Amino acid sequence: MVQPLLNHIQDRNGSRWAEFIRKTGGENILLVAVDAAKYIHKAMICTFYGDILVKPFEFDASETGFNKLREAVRREKEKHDMKGCEVNSLDEFPLIAAFFRWLGYRV
Repeated sequence: MVQPLLNHIQDRNGSRWAEFIRKTGGENILLVAVDAAKYIHKAMICTFYGDILVKPFEFDASETGFNKLREAVRREKEKHDMKGCEVNSLDEFPLIAAFFRWLGYRV
């Protein structure tokens, strides 16, 4: 018997993600790709459909660096009237996940 919450190929997380996309609409979501490293990270901001809004940029692992990322996300979110934000690499980099939770995003 299939459980209603576990009917996605990626298990419970996939079901939540699919429901979030259906409810929010792909056109209302920013994707923030983060390549986290030991000292200097890189990020790129694009639409759900892959259109690049902010080309890859570097930010360091400090308050100043995270503020640079926060401002870039805030600016693009307001500019394009986006409702949601998806960030990659959160499982491997809990610091990045904590940062986006701190910003008020559901991670």
